[in-house]
Amino acid sequence: MKTKNILIAAAVALSFVAPTQAFAEYGDDAYKKRVELSKQIKKMKNMRKQLPSPPPAGLFGVYAFPEKGQYVTGVNFQHHEFSGMLQGSTSVTEADVGSSTLMVTPDSAKANVILPFINYTVNDKVALVAMAPLIEKETVLRSFYHNADSSLDNLVGTNTVKSKGLGDVKFGALYKAYNSEDNKHNVIIDAVLSAPTGSITEEDMNLLPFNPANGSENTDKSMTSKRLAYGMQLGGGTWDAMVGAAYWGKEDKWGYGAQYLATIPLEDKNKNGWRFGDKHELTAWSSYSWEPTLVSSFRLRAEHQDEISGSDALLAPMPALGANTANYGGKILEASVGVNYMYAPAKNISIEISKPISQDRNGIQADKDSSIAISWRNAFF
Repeated sequence: MKTKNILIAAAVALSFVAPTQAFAEYGDDAYKKRVELSKQIKKMKNMRKQLPSPPPAGLFGVYAFPEKGQYVTGVNFQHHEFSGMLQGSTSVTEADVGSSTLMVTPDSAKANVILPFINYTVNDKVALVAMAPLIEKETVLRSFYHNADSSLDNLVGTNTVKSKGLGDVKFGALYKAYNSEDNKHNVIIDAVLSAPTGSITEEDMNLLPFNPANGSENTDKSMTSKRLAYGMQLGGGTWDAMVGAAYWGKEDKWGYGAQYLATIPLEDKNKNGWRFGDKHELTAWSSYSWEPTLVSSFRLRAEHQDEISGSDALLAPMPALGANTANYGGKILEASVGVNYMYAPAKNISIEISKPISQDRNGIQADKDSSIAISWRNAFF
């Protein structure tokens, strides 16, 4: 009887202990996860305090330096939209600018650039950087036949031309000219080379406004393979130097900075007899940290570029807006808003949307509507 009572008591005790033990084990797992999450959050907060405020997504050559032997890698995506035309800063149509030497004009255009990059720190002062752009361009063209006996031009039709492939690969070094102990003030010098790896011989089927055989209107809408305009090529065909300097800093939750960047062709002309004009960019931005992991930004960017020097013999005789070297370069001022999110320690994703405030283009060019940049950065610290 005694033994029976002991067994019953043991069974009752076990019925209470077993669920309690299982709950404790489950509670341990949940507690460990909460502790790990808390550590991750603290790590991100401390890292954000130690590093400068993250730069906007659309910036080139502005990175925080990791320690020697560490690196940062990522991908930058850019999308650009154009529609209509500008002559200088004035909006124009084919009726305003059409002539016997201008019978093909852009209706709309867009470009996508995927830019993988890597930044490797050699020592406390120097980091190596490399990037290889993958480019896709598309333009809708309107072909008009200019009748010398009439003030009206006949619309022959529209067609879409495309180019796609590797752009000009860029590689070089970033030099840390100054870095305060608290990371509140930073100065970086950019010294990068752009290699002529992008094609400058892209062609596509074009709808000519006239019949090449006799110069009459192309009423049967026949298509001909032709060299694409300078702006539709995937590269510049020359070795270029990209040099500049950037400063950025932070104060409490505020970040700020400025950058100057020049792109200068190092050759008088490429193998096809032309080169892009010198380009100068100046940008300034400010940012605010809503949380240690969430930063928003506002940026202004000004650009000035000279017109194309020389010409491509296959493009010069074409009555198309993009075939005239005088229709390249000029000035543009853009405003951008963006946001940066650090979803894990040293891992960031950012987005930036840009709109032109003013444009003063050389000759006649496509009117830029907007652009968007999305950047993913992964630092291996």
